[in-house]
Amino acid sequence: MREFFEALPLAVAPRLPVELRGFETRRGPGRLLKFDYGRPEAHFEAWHHTGIGRFEVGLHFEGGAAFNSAAFDHFRARMLEVKAGLPRAELEPWDRGWVRLYETLPAPYLDHELVALAGGRLAAFITTLQPMLSEFLDGREG
Repeated sequence: MREFFEALPLAVAPRLPVELRGFETRRGPGRLLKFDYGRPEAHFEAWHHTGIGRFEVGLHFEGGAAFNSAAFDHFRARMLEVKAGLPRAELEPWDRGWVRLYETLPAPYLDHELVALAGGRLAAFITTLQPMLSEFLDGREG
């Protein structure tokens, strides 16, 4: 498992435009890895759901209630644009008042094939959503 989560950022970075390669990673509890650009409350996540044999990639909002609600509204208004780049993406309120924009992949095991597949999907999420996320975050600061 450790090897999988060490390999995943190496599979993501070369698939990103140069300006998006400067992400930070944080291991979460269990089988998950978070990628962010200096705002951990809004991060991209890779999470293995062992019980159902699925691997989630997505953008998670795990800040305060007002932040999460505003993020939900921002991305709900942009779902046509999101779906153009990520046709299987779903947006939903989630556990603890959080919000996630995500998709899942079949993943009974963490292996080299999944590193490549998940790395590609995560890169697609970052490339598609980071500009929208930056717009959202800049609008909250200004």
